Amino acid sequence: MNYKISYLLSNNFNRYVTLEEAIQQTGLSGDVLLKQLTELNMFVESNEKNEQQIFISPLSTEGWTRKLVNSLQNCFIYTEEQRRWLIYLLSFSDFEELSLFHFQDFLGVSKGTVIADVKKLRAHLTVQKIELVYSRKRGFYLKGEELEIRRFAQNCVSFLLQKKSGEFGLMYWLNQFDLCLYARVRDTIQEQTNRFGLKIVPSRIEETSIFIGLMHKRIEKHFLSDFEELTSLKSLMAYQISEKFGQTIFVDVHPADIGYITMIMMTILQGEIRDFQLDFLLNCSSEIIHKMENYSAIQFSNFRELLMNLFYHLVPAYFRIYSGFHLPNVLIENIKMDYPEIFNFTEKSLAPLEKVVGKKIPIEEVGFFSILFGGAISNQKEEIKKEEIRALIVCPSGISSSLILQTELKKIFSTIQFKEAGSVNQLQNEPEDTYDVVFSTIPLDISKRVYFVQPLMSQLEKSQLIKQVQEELLIPGFSLPSAEEIINVLIPYIELKENVTKEKLYKLINKKMNRLIELKEDKRPMLTELITPEMIQISDEVSDWEEAIRLAAQPLLDTKKIESRYSDAMIEKVNQYGPFIHIGKGIALPHARPEDGVNELGMSLLKVKKPVLLLDDEKHAIQIFVCLAAIDNEAHLRALSSLTKLLSNKENLDALLTATTKEEIQNILTRGENL
Repeated sequence: MNYKISYLLSNNFNRYVTLEEAIQQTGLSGDVLLKQLTELNMFVESNEKNEQQIFISPLSTEGWTRKLVNSLQNCFIYTEEQRRWLIYLLSFSDFEELSLFHFQDFLGVSKGTVIADVKKLRAHLTVQKIELVYSRKRGFYLKGEELEIRRFAQNCVSFLLQKKSGEFGLMYWLNQFDLCLYARVRDTIQEQTNRFGLKIVPSRIEETSIFIGLMHKRIEKHFLSDFEELTSLKSLMAYQISEKFGQTIFVDVHPADIGYITMIMMTILQGEIRDFQLDFLLNCSSEIIHKMENYSAIQFSNFRELLMNLFYHLVPAYFRIYSGFHLPNVLIENIKMDYPEIFNFTEKSLAPLEKVVGKKIPIEEVGFFSILFGGAISNQKEEIKKEEIRALIVCPSGISSSLILQTELKKIFSTIQFKEAGSVNQLQNEPEDTYDVVFSTIPLDISKRVYFVQPLMSQLEKSQLIKQVQEELLIPGFSLPSAEEIINVLIPYIELKENVTKEKLYKLINKKMNRLIELKEDKRPMLTELITPEMIQISDEVSDWEEAIRLAAQPLLDTKKIESRYSDAMIEKVNQYGPFIHIGKGIALPHARPEDGVNELGMSLLKVKKPVLLLDDEKHAIQIFVCLAAIDNEAHLRALSSLTKLLSNKENLDALLTATTKEEIQNILTRGENL
């Protein structure tokens, strides 16, 4: 249900409103409005003057909230954790004086349960240096540093929005106070950002609108006496947006609170290069990419495009991390499992961001950046030049979800040429003759064929999608049998062993079938499969770093994995770009491009007893050279990830630096693979 209907319901119950008035109040088109009203069982009729009008029948706040969050459930049962955070936010909002009865009534639980929840919440808040206090005069209220009280409240909103029940609880409380407060906050944010030409991360506007709605009364009663970031924030375009926003939504706003609202806005706005004050984050983005190139031994061909995409993502991430706002990432475990090497390299590459923000980067944020780099690495693959099916991907859930969906679809359908549309508006602006089919996470009413997909698909969903696309697009008339169909054919002729069920057999066959279609990471060589004893050398002394690189590469040259010009290219790269191959701790990773003379994937290792100064610089003393000959952007990542993990372990690193034989080195590398 469209939230803009709130404007219509707010003051019009039990009376007629003309269709023209309804369109004006909601800002919706006639067609969209009529569709929404039909869902509410309100219909257009004609009056004596032959005007089209609608009778706005009564609708309870609870009933409207259920429609708003698209829920068919009759009632919600909150978890213990959800109850605690809702109690906190009800107290935070300061809409009215609250007693235990208010909590009991709102949450639908007993008095004893509420007392237990309040006790546990108070214990949790002591760590945050916040108190949940009760007095007969004020009811329940929060006591502590206002900035910390707000930070914790925003994180409670983020947590609750992960579940439909939490979303209902938040919207229901807001709607009890003001039926169209959420709509006014959201539309004002959108209007002001559009006015200044800034872009919002689509997936973040709901959370921010709810949070600011909850602050509607609080910000007038508990203003910030001081906000040390105010001076630096004033120079941002978002500050002008926040000023206009504050004047529209609040009765009276303290200047420090305008700065605070600016900080919130910066957590949902994509980076804007017109804000010169953010140049340090543009430079940070560049450093991160260079580090990613060094760690992954990949050179991104479209550097500027990646730089801007990273900057757009980095700006809100910086302000989230700096402010202590937690952004849940439901995909984090899948990202770590499906893309372990990229996640590992990304985590290391974010060191420049960690330095400027002055805090450790949360693992959830690392996950989002991993998706961004994963998409960039995937896009580096050589495009198939022959005629292909052209597909658009529509995923309005945000940059991260869009990238992971794009990566998954490219893995599954390597012969389809994918392009991101992002939002419905972008799709509408795309000429129809430029694409053949659409993969979308939302329903679309268009003439082209549409495949409805989830941002993160299960194995079963992938299998069903593969079967459908195979039949309808790739090989029309040919039906790839599903795992279930195969089992149904075999069952009459086979006898299942004890403890083997039809369901287990289905999962096994389905997994095998998907592995035939997708290129799995475990097919890539491991570190010890590349750095074999024949690829390891130990030298007492070399004259300089150039000789060290040539010597390190010799086993690759002897086995014809590289041509002699590849060694020249590795040396030239260092002369051209500086000591970028120094990945820290006395380890260098010389490498060049595949086209510089690589015939086959390979790695070799040289250990020198006396450190060699890279470019004669004492800050870059190297004792171990690991030469990499990569054939593409992916085949070497598994082995390289094992190496970087090994080097991150002080015990293994020290052992490697003190090793005196090939056997010792080989054993250490084997140990590193099992970290």
